[in-house]
Parts: sequence; C-alpha cells; structure tokens
Amino acid sequence: MNTIYKNPLRVKARVAYIYPSTYRVMLSSLAPDIIYTISNSIEEVYAERFTNKRLQGEEPPPRSLETNTPLKDFGLLVTTLHYEPDIVNLIRLLNSGGIPVKREQRATPIVAGGPVVMENPIPFSGIIDVFVIGEAEATLEGILVKWLETMEKKRFLEEVADLPYVYVPGFNDGVKVVKEYVRSLDNATYPVNQVENTEVEPVYGGGFKLEVSRGCRFWCSFCIESRVFQPYRERSLPLLKRLVEDGVSASIWGRRVVLYSLSFPVTSTHLKLLEYLGSENIRASLPSIRLSALSSEVLELVKSVGQRTLTLAPETFTPVLQRVFFKYVDIVDEMIESVKHALEEGFNVKLYMIYGVKGEGVDDVKANLEALKQLASLARKLGRGFSVSLNPLIPKPHTMFQWIGMENPVKLREILGLYKRGLKGLVDARPYDIEWGFIQAYIALSGRALDDVFTKVAMRGGGLAAWRKSLGEEYMGAGHVFNGYGFGDELPWGFIILDNVSRRVAESQYEVFLRLTGSKKAT
Repeated sequence: MNTIYKNPLRVKARVAYIYPSTYRVMLSSLAPDIIYTISNSIEEVYAERFTNKRLQGEEPPPRSLETNTPLKDFGLLVTTLHYEPDIVNLIRLLNSGGIPVKREQRATPIVAGGPVVMENPIPFSGIIDVFVIGEAEATLEGILVKWLETMEKKRFLEEVADLPYVYVPGFNDGVKVVKEYVRSLDNATYPVNQVENTEVEPVYGGGFKLEVSRGCRFWCSFCIESRVFQPYRERSLPLLKRLVEDGVSASIWGRRVVLYSLSFPVTSTHLKLLEYLGSENIRASLPSIRLSALSSEVLELVKSVGQRTLTLAPETFTPVLQRVFFKYVDIVDEMIESVKHALEEGFNVKLYMIYGVKGEGVDDVKANLEALKQLASLARKLGRGFSVSLNPLIPKPHTMFQWIGMENPVKLREILGLYKRGLKGLVDARPYDIEWGFIQAYIALSGRALDDVFTKVAMRGGGLAAWRKSLGEEYMGAGHVFNGYGFGDELPWGFIILDNVSRRVAESQYEVFLRLTGSKKAT
C-alpha cells in the first residue's frame, strides 16, 4: 500500500534507492519513507526501491519493487547506512546485479547517507562516490537536482563536490564538510502515506510511524546518534496531532502509531501527545523510556495507549559507571525503585545494559547482578515479564571512546560469563554478540578505506565466518579498535564537522573518565 507508480518513460532520471537489509527491516524504518517521498516529489525523478532477499549467502539478481527493473538499468544509486556491517549487503546486491563494486571502476555513481556515513565515511570511500553529511530533508533534493542537471558521473561529482555538506573522495579531500540539518521539523517534509504491506509486519508492529523529535537533550558518552542528530528539535503538538489524524487514516494498521524519539517522554509536548493519543483511543508503540521520566503520571499515560511492556536503558546500576556514561548521575537507588514501580504497576520490563568499559571491575558486575536479581525476583513474584539485553560497549567516532577503545575480547567474555552464570534461571538474558560488536567498532573507527575487506566478506556470503576469514590476523585484534586514538592527535574523520560542541563535549567527558579511572591513558 502507498507504493508510488510513475511511467518510467516520462521521467528524466530513474533512481534506485537501496536499503541494504531485508524488506521487513526497511518497512520498520522511517528513513526510507522520507527518502522515497522526497525523491518522488520531483516530477522528473522516479525513485524505486531495492532490498536484500537474505542477509547471508548468494543474493538473487536485484530488481526494483515497483517495476521489476534490474538494478543495472538505473542511472543513479542512493543508499543509507544505519548499521556498519550493512555495507556488505550493499556489495552483495551490486555483485548480483553485475555492477562493479569499486567506485573508480563504475560508471554509475552511488550516493550514501545515514548515521554510519555521518560518523566516518573513510571506510567506505573505495566504494561510495558521494557522502551526504546531513539530514535527507535538507540535502536530498539538492543532490537530485545536480543529477538532473548533469546525468553523467564525472560532471555530477564535480558539481556536488561544491556543496558544503558533501564529501566526494578524489574531488574535495582535505576540505571541511559541515553537516546540514533541518532547522524546524514543523517545516520539514513528512511522509504521511507510508509504504505498508498486509503480509509483512514491521519489527515494532504495524502502525503509522511518527517521529516526535530528533536529536537528544542529553550527551550520553557512548551514544553516536546524539552526536549526528544534534541539535534537539521536536514537532509542535498541533502538527503531531494532524500527522496522527492523517497518518492513521492512510494506514492499513488502523488506529496505531509507532513513536520515534531518542529521549522520551522528556518534554511537555511528549506528555500532551500521550494524553491526546489516549483520549482518541489510539494505540501506540513507544521508544525506550528515560528512567528519570518514569513517574506515576507517565505510567498512567503509557497504559492509556495500550503499551504493556516498557523498554528501559539504565546501562548500569553502579555510581562510577553512571558518571562515565553521563546519562544518570548518582541515582542508582532511584533507578531501581523506578523499575520496581513499573513492575508493580503491571508492566513487563526489558532492560538494556552495557558492560566492558575499560576500568570496570568485578565489583561493578556484582553490583549490577545484585540489582538485576532483586528486580527479577520482584518480577517473578508479580508474574511480570522481565528480560535483560547485555551489550558490550562499542566505541564510536565523535565520542570519548574514540580515545579509549574497546575492552579486550578475553575480558569481555569473562564479564559476560559472570552475568550469564549470575542470572541463569532467574532472568531472560539476551547478550549481543561480542564479535559483531568488534566488527562495528572495526569499521566505525577505521582510518583507511576497507573496500578490499568488505568485498572479501561479501564474496564469502557475509556472516561472522566470512568476517573471520577475511580479516585473518586482524580479527579480534585490531589496534585501532582496542587501543583507540591518541588524545590530541588528528583523527581520520576530523574533517567531518557535526556541530560546534560535540568535540568539546567528548574532550571534557574523556578528562572526567581519566579522573574516575585514575588513568593517564586508558589501556
């Protein structure tokens, strides 16, 4: 439903939008709807969508969802990267479509955006021709207009290289690239008629996808999204109400919305939106709820929109690590009481925890285990669902962890083992794979193009086994991942200017980390 159809013979440019993951994941993301809407709002452009059929193994020759046209027949390819390893899925599609992977061997330009590109484009610079450092609503139309004016790769690259928010390898190397973003979300294009499928339910359930706010008011030390999407902006309540009314009318899922926000509910607009949804009998799927906002009033509002499971991200229940994360400071007891209150009010709870910060000791793990056992015991007594997601800290550019690096794999496995043994039989513990965490960090922190590595992984079908074979001795042992970069040294991604404050925030947080851990340089 809401697929856009145009006559391909009556447009000047046919553009392929490639979402390098599965169709279901694409339907669960708002970004494809935004890109699809903006691109097809230009009369002379017809954007058609491509996704992966599978995430490992051989990929069938890609054809567009709209007209079944082969990928190689499109003049311009546009993609977004939200997860570092997805670059392998893009390469698998190019290979199966008979399109050269390396940019210098390819006549068809590839334009890429998304948070992974914005944090550090260098690893992908042997494959991608044009990197867009900014938000689609503020950049995409300008890129497509340049394509309509040129319709040829070399001229196109020369033209877009002059845009201040674009990095074109080989054309404007060494030039500062400044992120472009939407100043007011109320004035930004919003996809009311979102693509839906009666046979495929999105990851977060069916519903109209509603972005309430963008950016974050907080500066958690580990979070890359709070950097790439700054500053914090939110849509006005009148606009949110109008979008809900129009969106649910155009949706096959009826009166249900899926809310998107990095921090929720932290403003009066958020609370009033929940009040409105409840009063209109509109069901909602909520993002992770900030623990410091978990009041009795908020819990009642959450109940009113039909949400029965809360996702909460304390990250840790130890005071020192709270200070390291800069998310909650010295409110361990209050956090535990907030989770207890949610359980007592009838909610199931999913907790998100981070482990493996350098300097974290056995005592920190024991303190977290004690808190988790206490909460698990209460959940069992009350008959509530209770699960814990255990995640190794993954260092990212533009955060203080670019200078600290990732904890070594042996230590990470030891800590994870302590959690598994301590929670066995008590909690539904769901650990994120340490090896995938390493791969994310390996790509995100790379100071060189990794096209040869990506190509090898893709040729081996993707998956962890393919990464192990392709990286060889570097696998789980890359220095830039585990040692970080030198504080004060020039960073490979230093030419990407996200804003005026992220660098200073990261530096000040790093200095606090050193004081808390007593280190001169985290090792």
